[in-house]
Amino acid sequence: MIPTPPHLQATAAERDLGDCVRRYRRRPGAIGTFFAFAPLAGALALGLREGDMTGALAVVLFVWPPLFLWWCVSTRRRLDGGLYVFTGGFAEVYGRKVRQAIAWAEVRSVRYQGTEFRFSAVPFAYVARCTIELRDGGVIEFDSSYRTLERLAEDLHARAI
Repeated sequence: MIPTPPHLQATAAERDLGDCVRRYRRRPGAIGTFFAFAPLAGALALGLREGDMTGALAVVLFVWPPLFLWWCVSTRRRLDGGLYVFTGGFAEVYGRKVRQAIAWAEVRSVRYQGTEFRFSAVPFAYVARCTIELRDGGVIEFDSSYRTLERLAEDLHARAI
């Protein structure tokens, strides 16, 4: 039995999803991390280039802390959530919000697609996507921000069929 947050337990009980059997966590976002630390690096470069640390100090003291705190809060919400697989369905959670709670009966198909990008026969990027088609025509997509996305897709496919 996987521990689930109280707000997810309530939603799972409403939708009759059963017991939680697995949780898939998300990764911190690389783009958000870059933008959280870019002002700090820019201020340092500006101060070193100009020789006057006053402007750099102003950026570090007044601009960077709010950006960094926003990044900390959003990353915490992202990592607190994830995808919870239940005996009767699955639920996607972001912070304290349950974005989706889907029963297995509503799932038509689960597909996993991975694409590797190469530059002169050297792989430099891999993009993965898990697509879930619902019986009502809706589509849910999960990207590679989930750890072990391929195993997640296999698990969802095995339970949905």
